[in-house]
Order: sequence, then C-alpha cells, then structure tokens
Amino acid sequence: MKIKLIALDLDGTLLNSCGYVTNETIMAITTAIEKGVEVVLATGRSVGLICDNLRDIKEIKYVIASNGAAVIDLRENKVIFSEYISVEVLKKIIEIIEKFPIVVEFYSNGYIYIDEDIIVNTSKYGISNETIKFISNNHKLVKNIFPLIREGNNVEWLNSIEKVNIPFLKEDMKNELFNSLLLIRNKVKVTSSVIDNIEINTINTNKGNALKKLIEIIGINLKETAAIGDNNNDIEMIEEVGIGIVMGNASDDIKIKADLITLSNDEGGAALAIFKILSDYL
Repeated sequence: MKIKLIALDLDGTLLNSCGYVTNETIMAITTAIEKGVEVVLATGRSVGLICDNLRDIKEIKYVIASNGAAVIDLRENKVIFSEYISVEVLKKIIEIIEKFPIVVEFYSNGYIYIDEDIIVNTSKYGISNETIKFISNNHKLVKNIFPLIREGNNVEWLNSIEKVNIPFLKEDMKNELFNSLLLIRNKVKVTSSVIDNIEINTINTNKGNALKKLIEIIGINLKETAAIGDNNNDIEMIEEVGIGIVMGNASDDIKIKADLITLSNDEGGAALAIFKILSDYL
C-alpha cells in the first residue's frame, strides 16, 4: 500500500508539551512533501491559530479545522467544506452552559469570539494574566455574547459557527459540563483535544468525515491515507485511514484504535511516525 496523504493532528501530536513544533518534526514534514506526499493539518484549532512554522510551509495546502467543521484551502484562503452549528442548536448549547462560571469560545470563519466580561472580570474565571493577554491578542471581544446569540438578530458570524470550545476546566467542572451536555447528545458531538477542555460540534462533525470529503475533492483513495493523532477528537480519523498511528502520550482507549503506536509528543513521536511511513509505505 502506497501512502499519498498524511493527516496530522496538532496539539499532543505535532506540538510537544511546551506547545512547540520541533525542528525534527518540521524536517519530517518537509521530507514527506519532497517525496510527493500530501500533508494535511487536522486540528481542533481554528485556522487562525495554526502555528506559524507550519503555516509557513507553502506546500501545506489544506487544513481540517475545528475538528472537521471546516476544510480550508490555505493558499486560496477559502472554505471548501463546512459543517456549521445552526443558531437553533447553538441556543440549546448556551441554555445548558451559561449557568457555569466558564470561558466559552465560539469559532467562526477562522476567528474566535468571546464575551468581553472575561477580560473585565478576570477573577470570576480564575485565569492568568498571561492567558488574558493571549485572549486579548487572538480573540474578538463581544459584549453580552449569550443574549446576542439568543436574539440572533442578523449577526453574520453566528451563521458559520464551527465549534464551541470551553477551555481551562478543572476535572470536576469538566465532568459536570459533559454530563449536562448529554441532554442534547442527539444534536451535538462532545470531544476533547487537551486535558482541560470540552469541544462541541454538530453531531456528524469529526476529522474522519472531513478527511473523506477532502480526498474526494483531491482524488485520493482512503486506503492511500495515513493519520497521526492522540486524543478522542482523532478517533474517527484514525479508524478511517489506511494506516492510523497513535501517539505514545495518548490514553489506552485511543491506543486500541491504532494500527501503529509511536513515541510521545515529547519524544519526537510524530516525526518518527512520519519517517516510518516514508520508509515502509512509499
């Protein structure tokens, strides 16, 4: 089996625990590209939060963003597939989550929208000054965001909600939120890409479905694809591809889905897996 495309998760996979993509990993990616392999980034992040040293690799053309809610052509700056949360479902989500003292991010068209109250009343949310600075620089602040959604009066960005992300959660709060969201489990898919967050998409949104849409467009057979990931938002992608590789830092319930298991993200596991593909499946 010849692999023609590799889909790569970011957090916990390409990124180490310090949040960086190492030079070794970049070298593995560029080597794959030089050998004719299509490299696709498949992430829970919005396209606006793709790391610069990955975005700067001009041969990376496609990004599966927000857990598969949007497939983006980076070089033409256009969405080629989308699976947005409807305003109706969004209202059901906030009806459940707004009672909690949590940070809520709304991903739309590559941007992240957040209530300005998080910046104004920082003590209420228990987040650090460094995080506040990051939010201020990378988010669009909206006044009274929950009432705005409930009213839904011709706010353009509400028509393209890719994902609702709830970060900075302690374990007990995460469990309580997850259980509360079970009330609408027939309408949404709840996953996580890092230990302290919850991510909410439409019920049919996942990286595996998005990857299948993409390969239909670019003309590659599913058996000719590989994927590397580490968390439960990668499961469908790992299961769908010809070769599914799971990181050593993944939990056991993710590892049982793998064709191969590599080293952890702090041991260069993604780079090792890419070179393994190039060695054995080209």
